[in-house]
Amino acid sequence: MKHRALFVGLTTIDIQYFIDDIPIANTKIKTGNPDILVGGPATNAAVAFAYLNKTATLASPCGLNAFSSFIDQDLNSVGVDHFDLAYGQEFETILATVLTSKNGDRTIVTHNPTEVKSTILPQKLIDLVEPQILLIDGFYPEFSLECVRICKEQGIPVVADCGSWKPQFAHLLNYVDIAICSADFMPPKCETSEDLFNYMTDKNISSVAISNGESEIEFLSKEKKGRVTVPKVEVKDTLGAGDFLHGAFCYYFLEITDFESAIQKAAALASFTCGFKGTRKWLNFDHNA
Repeated sequence: MKHRALFVGLTTIDIQYFIDDIPIANTKIKTGNPDILVGGPATNAAVAFAYLNKTATLASPCGLNAFSSFIDQDLNSVGVDHFDLAYGQEFETILATVLTSKNGDRTIVTHNPTEVKSTILPQKLIDLVEPQILLIDGFYPEFSLECVRICKEQGIPVVADCGSWKPQFAHLLNYVDIAICSADFMPPKCETSEDLFNYMTDKNISSVAISNGESEIEFLSKEKKGRVTVPKVEVKDTLGAGDFLHGAFCYYFLEITDFESAIQKAAALASFTCGFKGTRKWLNFDHNA
């Protein structure tokens, strides 16, 4: 272990089917058995960080349900220490059905979680973990908001995974230092990447990156504005790639403290993961080989 990172947000159960093409309406497709995976933006980011760092800390609600043991076993196997925000409580698992076509594209059907009454206070969590960096994915906004406030006060860098716009981001982003956005992340009245950069600048966010699949990553930092090339791979599955980008970024940012270089290295790892089906097989290989 080199670094301490805390990831706060969503844990899901992803039921992933591999098919030739995304089906049209009113059709039935027979395919092989699905992969059942532990996922979620903050969770996958923690997995990528642990792959590079040997360990990471995740805070997310999982609670008591049919998947509890499965989630515990998975997180233990990938080196993620888990603070269950719904520990001892009955909690409905967030399920996602994922259809992945032969070119690696995926379609996801899922539902949003409800707010959780956490069994650990944000201050206690941060005192125990002593993170050097915090990542939030925008879910569980009440708990996340208190975490980002505390970290901001303590000078701990706060990273936001901005996958899609959620109303709570209007407040959460006031405490964020670094925003890594998908091309789909558009706050109200924003239509272009330039609009998004201006929005984030108005929020006093020091560094912003916008990813767009295999296309170049646009970024704006205190030092410069530019683009980072995403390495080309034979894509088999893009599920989780954006999340792995965020987790890898947190590791490399702590390693080299340079925003552009950290994005570049994280993009290389995220591309590497796309060469494998599912979100766990790539963990068995050296991305530098």
